[in-house]
Amino acid sequence: MSVLILNVDELWLKGKNQPYYRTCFRQHLELLLGTFAPAGQLRTKKLNHNFVVETEEPFPEGLLPALLRLPGLASMYPAERVPLELEVLAERVVTGLAGKTRPGLTFAVTTRRANKRFPLNSMQLSAEIGGRILMAYPELRVDLGAPELRISLRVLEDGIYVHTSQFEGIGGLPAGTSGHVVVLLSGGFDSPVAAYLMAKRGCSLSFVFFHAYPYVGDEVKAKVRELVEVLCTYQQRCSLYIVNYGRIQQAIAEACDPTYRTVLFRWYMLRAAELLANKLQAEGLVTGDVLGQVSSQTLSNLALLDRATLLPVLRPLLGHNKREIIDLARRIGTHDISVRPHDDACALFAVKHPILRPSQAYLDRILSELDPRIELAACVEQAEVIECRPWRPCTI
Repeated sequence: MSVLILNVDELWLKGKNQPYYRTCFRQHLELLLGTFAPAGQLRTKKLNHNFVVETEEPFPEGLLPALLRLPGLASMYPAERVPLELEVLAERVVTGLAGKTRPGLTFAVTTRRANKRFPLNSMQLSAEIGGRILMAYPELRVDLGAPELRISLRVLEDGIYVHTSQFEGIGGLPAGTSGHVVVLLSGGFDSPVAAYLMAKRGCSLSFVFFHAYPYVGDEVKAKVRELVEVLCTYQQRCSLYIVNYGRIQQAIAEACDPTYRTVLFRWYMLRAAELLANKLQAEGLVTGDVLGQVSSQTLSNLALLDRATLLPVLRPLLGHNKREIIDLARRIGTHDISVRPHDDACALFAVKHPILRPSQAYLDRILSELDPRIELAACVEQAEVIECRPWRPCTI
């Protein structure tokens, strides 16, 4: 039998709300398992503070990496379950090391005993099994501080789980436990990483992309769709809304002081994203803003842009530098997509020295002139919608 032990992150912070977080995690877990195997082949159960996944067959190819993307998963252990009998445990551990040792290899045995009815406590069981290992493999050495091989025992209600390897999950909170947000997605590095960080904190994500047709072609749409397919692997499901934004950008560029173009482009993007969020009953907006990275992301401009919407604008990358963001993009799987060049209408309309400290008076005046000409509601209603499910191609 193949067994995985899954630990949920941050439950010790949740007090009496722990059952809610466990239920949400299990729902996402079972949804994910259903995409890799027929119903009933991969079984889940709650055991003490852990979840266990079992199957009579080897785990399907790709399942373990997929599980490591579950928001809320702290760690995962491929394990073997043995009966609650000392002699059987010792035999399994000793025989399991056959062919895996070498002279001088350091090891340690650690035990966590949730089942207090087992006669040996944690220290006693670790010492007993460690002694049996040394009797069988005298060439090994004990190192409790930094062993090369760690044999971990978990004494639970239905048996003793033995594992020698551990995989770290992304941690955070289970999907959906922190509400629903709309991510303003571009084809660059920043906004996909910002989306991942919000998924990690338990947010359900919807995505909006502002397509500046006819100033850019459809290649960037394909790129954004690929990014969403990657980001959706951290979700239960998600949707991408592609808003045709070219005519709005043209209207803004023709009406305003050129130094304000980028700020106003983003102002109306936030307004449109708010309309979409209200339609979807989402509770916030997410951007990839990094403080001071470009002119539109100065503190003055960000403060001004916050006035475009009544919804909170979440900026999880605000204090990151570019190298940190690129490293995160590599880790989550978006780097090789984001690095591909694409047309950018904002850059096309941008001036050499955009405004750094905008005037609220000028903004109020230009907005009063532009608002009657900007058909945001129609653009949002006519958006192209692409539905995505994890580990499956997105569909229109």
